[in-house]
Amino acid sequence: SVFLFCRPSALAPAAMKLVNSAIAVLLASLALADASLLGRAGMQGCGPQTKVCLAGFKNAAGDLQFECKAAVDGEKVTIKPSEGGNGAKVCGPGNFHFSPMQCGGDKFDYKKTTTSVEASQSTTGCQEVNFPYSMSCYSVSC
Repeated sequence: SVFLFCRPSALAPAAMKLVNSAIAVLLASLALADASLLGRAGMQGCGPQTKVCLAGFKNAAGDLQFECKAAVDGEKVTIKPSEGGNGAKVCGPGNFHFSPMQCGGDKFDYKKTTTSVEASQSTTGCQEVNFPYSMSCYSVSC
């Protein structure tokens, strides 16, 4: 091994630089991981009964087939083009915001419609929401 031929005093500064570099890389990695977790920490699921149901197709009888997704507070969710004109069903308490604008960018509030369901209302059932125009994105505040 190369280390057998090196004097301990000559090896020590090089080893310390290597250890310091490794520690710096480790700390930087931890800081990045912590920042990414903090970004997600603000988004929490709503109550288990709070859902948004969208329909992208009809069954053989011509009835819309709704599929429900649990709501996450503040998360913007893309509505597929096949779902955008069919309205929605909202379940549980919360403020349900639907926008014709894409989720990316800062135009979500343009022509946004909101359906509010108070926690004091019957929240075990779902309410139908008719869209005045095709929607592209939704968000729930709970």
